[in-house]
Amino acid sequence: MVLKITNLKVQKGNFKLGVIDYTFKEGYVYAITGNSGSGKTLFLQSILGSIDIKKEMILYNNLNFYENEVEIKAKYSYVADNPLFSDKLSVETIISKISKLDSRFNKQSCYEYLKKYNIYKYKKIYELSQGEKKILLFGIGIFTNSQVLVLDNPLAGVGLIAKKEMLSLIREYMDENRITIIVTEEPSVIQNLADYILVLENGQLVIDADIVELQDSYNNENIEKILISILKGVGRNE
Repeated sequence: MVLKITNLKVQKGNFKLGVIDYTFKEGYVYAITGNSGSGKTLFLQSILGSIDIKKEMILYNNLNFYENEVEIKAKYSYVADNPLFSDKLSVETIISKISKLDSRFNKQSCYEYLKKYNIYKYKKIYELSQGEKKILLFGIGIFTNSQVLVLDNPLAGVGLIAKKEMLSLIREYMDENRITIIVTEEPSVIQNLADYILVLENGQLVIDADIVELQDSYNNENIEKILISILKGVGRNE
């Protein structure tokens, strides 16, 4: 699997993203980060086919969203930052609906995972804490058999024990020669998981680097210090 971005340019209001050229290859974890307002969300929307762009800008193994939308969406699973469904629904209703809509989803494995954190079938979404909602979304995404896993701030607000297991499950997913893309502002997640880092600022890709090589170039400083150094040296888009 190859996800290729070519000459990506997007304008939303006064904000411009790009030009960005990049290739995501299977077997690696890519962390996308940057300051608030840097263009991470717009970049993610482009990858997921959520906005109108030229068909050649985003290709999944030479498939584009204009001609091959169904095939592409069968290749990835997406873990959103916040639930995209009504908070009045129960966990069981949501999982049942997803199971019927997506044959790739392993309902039983997801239930077993959620049970560890007392997220039971009968619970309504509004009864869940922010961390529990994150665990639910993560469970749905990680137990959907896909070639590309896209996670938007998956570990924010999650407790230490749940976070440890989530990291472990992502590592297991990585071992299957898939593409993993994580949008995060947490240096520890980048440090522990990512092979490559993409830093956006003012709609531009200011850094795209191998994590090890980046640390070498900064005399083996930790990722948090490196990111602070990079982002302090780049003007912010407020």
